[in-house]
Amino acid sequence: MAESAEDRALAAIRRAIVDGRYKPGARLTVAALSADLGLSPMPVRTALRQLAGEGLVEADAHRGARVRALSPAEIRNLYRLRAAVLALLIPDVARNVSDADIDALAALDARYAAAGKAGDARAAMAANEAFHTALLAHARNPDAASVMARTWALVEATRLRLGFGPGRLSRSVESHRALLAALRARDGKRATALMVASSDNAMADLLERALGAPPSARRQRK
Repeated sequence: MAESAEDRALAAIRRAIVDGRYKPGARLTVAALSADLGLSPMPVRTALRQLAGEGLVEADAHRGARVRALSPAEIRNLYRLRAAVLALLIPDVARNVSDADIDALAALDARYAAAGKAGDARAAMAANEAFHTALLAHARNPDAASVMARTWALVEATRLRLGFGPGRLSRSVESHRALLAALRARDGKRATALMVASSDNAMADLLERALGAPPSARRQRK
Protein backbone atom coordinates (compact mmCIF):
# COMPACT_ATOMS: atom_id res chain seq x y z
CA MET A 1 0.00 0.00 0.00
CA ALA A 2 1.33 3.42 -0.99
CA GLU A 3 2.14 5.83 1.81
CA SER A 4 -0.54 8.50 2.17
CA ALA A 5 0.13 12.24 2.24
CA GLU A 6 -0.95 12.24 5.91
CA ASP A 7 1.61 9.53 6.71
CA ARG A 8 4.37 11.44 4.89
CA ALA A 9 3.54 14.66 6.70
CA LEU A 10 3.40 12.94 10.06
CA ALA A 11 6.72 11.12 9.59
CA ALA A 12 8.50 14.20 8.24
CA ILE A 13 7.34 16.60 10.96
CA ARG A 14 7.93 14.08 13.75
CA ARG A 15 11.47 13.36 12.53
CA ALA A 16 12.24 17.08 12.17
CA ILE A 17 11.17 17.65 15.78
CA VAL A 18 13.05 14.64 17.12
CA ASP A 19 16.20 15.58 15.21
CA GLY A 20 16.00 19.18 16.45
CA ARG A 21 15.34 20.85 13.11
CA TYR A 22 12.17 22.28 14.64
CA LYS A 23 13.38 23.35 18.07
CA PRO A 24 11.42 23.50 21.34
CA GLY A 25 9.17 26.54 21.37
CA ALA A 26 9.30 26.95 17.58
CA ARG A 27 6.02 27.95 15.96
CA LEU A 28 4.67 25.53 13.36
CA THR A 29 2.20 26.96 10.87
CA VAL A 30 0.27 24.93 8.35
CA ALA A 31 1.29 27.28 5.55
CA ALA A 32 5.01 27.10 6.30
CA LEU A 33 4.99 23.33 6.82
CA SER A 34 3.02 22.77 3.61
CA ALA A 35 5.57 24.78 1.65
CA ASP A 36 8.49 23.05 3.38
CA LEU A 37 7.13 19.56 2.75
CA GLY A 38 5.56 20.18 -0.64
CA LEU A 39 2.16 19.00 0.60
CA SER A 40 -1.32 20.49 0.70
CA PRO A 41 -2.59 21.95 4.00
CA MET A 42 -5.02 19.15 4.85
CA PRO A 43 -2.48 16.34 5.55
CA VAL A 44 -0.33 18.81 7.49
CA ARG A 45 -3.28 19.74 9.72
CA THR A 46 -4.00 16.06 10.29
CA ALA A 47 -0.36 15.40 11.18
CA LEU A 48 -0.28 18.28 13.66
CA ARG A 49 -3.39 16.95 15.40
CA GLN A 50 -1.76 13.54 15.78
CA LEU A 51 1.50 15.04 17.00
CA ALA A 52 -0.46 17.00 19.59
CA GLY A 53 -1.90 13.67 20.76
CA GLU A 54 1.66 12.32 21.08
CA GLY A 55 2.67 15.37 23.11
CA LEU A 56 5.27 16.57 20.60
CA VAL A 57 3.42 19.79 19.80
CA GLU A 58 1.04 22.06 21.63
CA ALA A 59 -1.84 23.15 19.43
CA ASP A 60 -3.44 26.60 19.51
CA ALA A 61 -6.61 27.15 17.49
CA HIS A 62 -5.63 30.75 16.71
CA ARG A 63 -1.83 30.65 16.52
CA GLY A 64 -1.03 27.29 14.92
CA ALA A 65 1.17 24.95 16.96
CA ARG A 66 4.45 25.07 18.83
CA VAL A 67 7.05 22.39 19.44
CA ARG A 68 6.64 21.27 23.02
CA ALA A 69 9.51 21.43 25.49
CA LEU A 70 9.12 19.37 28.64
CA SER A 71 9.57 21.13 31.96
CA PRO A 72 11.14 19.14 34.82
CA ALA A 73 7.65 18.63 36.30
CA GLU A 74 6.41 17.26 32.97
CA ILE A 75 9.39 14.91 32.71
CA ARG A 76 8.51 13.54 36.15
CA ASN A 77 4.85 13.10 35.21
CA LEU A 78 5.71 11.37 31.95
CA TYR A 79 8.07 8.89 33.58
CA ARG A 80 5.68 8.22 36.45
CA LEU A 81 3.10 7.27 33.84
CA ARG A 82 5.58 5.04 32.02
CA ALA A 83 6.59 3.33 35.28
CA ALA A 84 2.94 2.63 36.10
CA VAL A 85 2.38 1.07 32.68
CA LEU A 86 5.50 -1.07 33.06
CA ALA A 87 4.34 -2.26 36.48
CA LEU A 88 1.07 -3.32 34.88
CA LEU A 89 2.54 -5.06 31.84
CA ILE A 90 5.76 -6.78 32.92
CA PRO A 91 4.10 -9.47 35.11
CA ASP A 92 2.08 -10.52 32.07
CA VAL A 93 5.21 -10.48 29.91
CA ALA A 94 6.90 -12.86 32.36
CA ARG A 95 3.94 -15.23 32.19
CA ASN A 96 3.64 -15.21 28.41
CA VAL A 97 7.18 -14.95 27.06
CA SER A 98 8.90 -18.06 25.70
CA ASP A 99 12.60 -18.90 25.60
CA ALA A 100 12.58 -18.22 21.87
CA ASP A 101 10.99 -14.84 22.53
CA ILE A 102 13.70 -14.04 25.05
CA ASP A 103 16.37 -14.99 22.52
CA ALA A 104 14.80 -12.54 20.07
CA LEU A 105 14.77 -9.84 22.74
CA ALA A 106 18.43 -10.54 23.48
CA ALA A 107 19.25 -9.97 19.81
CA LEU A 108 17.48 -6.60 19.91
CA ASP A 109 19.30 -5.74 23.11
CA ALA A 110 22.62 -6.53 21.42
CA ARG A 111 21.86 -3.78 18.89
CA TYR A 112 21.20 -1.39 21.76
CA ALA A 113 24.44 -2.35 23.50
CA ALA A 114 26.45 -1.89 20.31
CA ALA A 115 24.96 1.56 19.69
CA GLY A 116 25.63 2.57 23.28
CA LYS A 117 29.23 1.38 23.11
CA ALA A 118 29.69 3.37 19.91
CA GLY A 119 28.20 6.47 21.55
CA ASP A 120 25.52 6.70 18.86
CA ALA A 121 22.61 8.21 20.81
CA ARG A 122 20.16 8.19 17.90
CA ALA A 123 20.80 4.52 17.07
CA ALA A 124 20.63 3.65 20.77
CA MET A 125 17.24 5.33 21.13
CA ALA A 126 15.91 3.50 18.06
CA ALA A 127 17.20 0.13 19.29
CA ASN A 128 15.81 0.78 22.77
CA GLU A 129 12.38 1.54 21.33
CA ALA A 130 12.48 -1.68 19.27
CA PHE A 131 13.44 -3.67 22.37
CA HIS A 132 10.65 -2.23 24.50
CA THR A 133 8.04 -2.55 21.75
CA ALA A 134 8.86 -6.23 21.29
CA LEU A 135 9.05 -6.79 25.05
CA LEU A 136 5.70 -5.23 25.87
CA ALA A 137 3.94 -6.97 23.00
CA HIS A 138 4.26 -10.18 25.05
CA ALA A 139 1.94 -8.72 27.68
CA ARG A 140 -0.88 -9.10 25.12
CA ASN A 141 -2.39 -5.82 26.24
CA PRO A 142 -2.11 -3.50 23.23
CA ASP A 143 -4.19 -0.73 24.78
CA ALA A 144 -1.80 -0.35 27.71
CA ALA A 145 1.27 -0.81 25.52
CA SER A 146 0.05 1.98 23.24
CA VAL A 147 0.50 4.43 26.12
CA MET A 148 4.23 3.71 26.03
CA ALA A 149 4.30 3.83 22.23
CA ARG A 150 2.77 7.31 22.17
CA THR A 151 5.50 8.68 24.43
CA TRP A 152 8.53 7.43 22.52
CA ALA A 153 8.93 10.33 20.10
CA LEU A 154 8.60 12.88 22.91
CA VAL A 155 11.15 11.06 25.06
CA GLU A 156 13.48 10.63 22.08
CA ALA A 157 13.30 14.32 21.16
CA THR A 158 13.99 15.36 24.76
CA ARG A 159 16.79 12.85 25.20
CA LEU A 160 18.55 13.72 21.95
CA ARG A 161 18.37 17.41 22.89
CA LEU A 162 19.66 16.97 26.44
CA GLY A 163 21.88 13.91 25.98
CA PHE A 164 22.80 11.11 28.38
CA GLY A 165 24.60 11.43 31.68
CA PRO A 166 27.98 9.67 32.12
CA GLY A 167 27.55 5.90 32.18
CA ARG A 168 23.79 6.05 31.62
CA LEU A 169 23.79 3.86 28.51
CA SER A 170 26.05 1.19 30.01
CA ARG A 171 23.87 1.01 33.13
CA SER A 172 20.81 0.62 30.94
CA VAL A 173 22.44 -2.25 29.06
CA GLU A 174 23.18 -3.98 32.38
CA SER A 175 19.56 -3.48 33.41
CA HIS A 176 18.32 -5.07 30.19
CA ARG A 177 20.53 -8.10 30.73
CA ALA A 178 19.29 -8.50 34.30
CA LEU A 179 15.74 -8.22 33.01
CA LEU A 180 16.30 -10.96 30.43
CA ALA A 181 17.75 -13.21 33.14
CA ALA A 182 14.68 -12.61 35.32
CA LEU A 183 12.40 -13.42 32.39
CA ARG A 184 14.26 -16.67 31.71
CA ALA A 185 13.66 -17.57 35.34
CA ARG A 186 10.00 -16.53 34.95
CA ASP A 187 10.51 -14.23 37.92
CA GLY A 188 7.83 -11.65 37.21
CA LYS A 189 8.33 -9.80 40.48
CA ARG A 190 12.05 -9.22 39.88
CA ALA A 191 11.51 -8.39 36.20
CA THR A 192 8.92 -5.79 37.15
CA ALA A 193 11.14 -4.26 39.84
CA LEU A 194 14.04 -4.04 37.37
CA MET A 195 11.96 -2.31 34.70
CA VAL A 196 10.41 0.20 37.07
CA ALA A 197 13.84 0.95 38.56
CA SER A 198 15.30 1.41 35.07
CA SER A 199 12.51 3.85 34.21
CA ASP A 200 13.08 5.76 37.46
CA ASN A 201 16.82 5.91 36.76
CA ALA A 202 16.18 7.22 33.24
CA MET A 203 13.91 9.89 34.73
CA ALA A 204 16.55 10.92 37.26
CA ASP A 205 19.22 11.16 34.57
CA LEU A 206 17.01 13.21 32.26
CA LEU A 207 15.97 15.52 35.10
CA GLU A 208 19.61 16.10 35.97
CA ARG A 209 20.30 17.02 32.36
CA ALA A 210 17.24 19.30 32.21
CA LEU A 211 18.07 21.08 35.46
CA GLY A 212 21.67 21.45 34.38
CA ALA A 213 20.69 23.37 31.27
CA PRO A 214 21.60 27.07 31.01
CA PRO A 215 19.11 29.45 32.71
CA SER A 216 17.89 30.80 29.35
CA ALA A 217 16.96 27.28 28.25
CA ARG A 218 15.13 26.68 31.52
CA ARG A 219 13.08 29.85 31.01
CA GLN A 220 12.16 28.70 27.51
CA ARG A 221 10.77 25.42 28.86
CA LYS A 222 8.49 27.14 31.41
